[in-house]
Amino acid sequence: MQPRAALFELISGRASWLAQRQAVLTRNVANADTPGFVPLDLAPADTAQLVRAGAAAGQGGLGLLRTAPAHVAGIGATEQQGYREEKAETYEVKPAGNSVVLAEEMQKMATTDLDYQLATNLYRRYVGLLRTALGAAPQG
Repeated sequence: MQPRAALFELISGRASWLAQRQAVLTRNVANADTPGFVPLDLAPADTAQLVRAGAAAGQGGLGLLRTAPAHVAGIGATEQQGYREEKAETYEVKPAGNSVVLAEEMQKMATTDLDYQLATNLYRRYVGLLRTALGAAPQG
């Protein structure tokens, strides 16, 4: 697979992770009044892991160019395999044992929405660059 296809996979994987995170955060908000409910969040997506997985599968991947050995040190051994839910850190607990803080959840949802917009804009721009390179008329 060519590097440009790997870039599409990375953007698609990021958008998928963001959609799944939005679903988890929505469930947290929906259960804000449920006694004993503990909010969850998704573990952060590891882009470096996705790149290495694509390279290991013979898909080329996107490598980093290092101009000096001290630049961009290697990735640690604590790599994540896919997405996993983890307990969100919260500091408030209601008397019923519910620890959902609506302000925090709404902030996370807004950040996730902005990240999703960024991913779709990157995808749109990259498609526009490919159209221009192929001589097709760019679409608005």
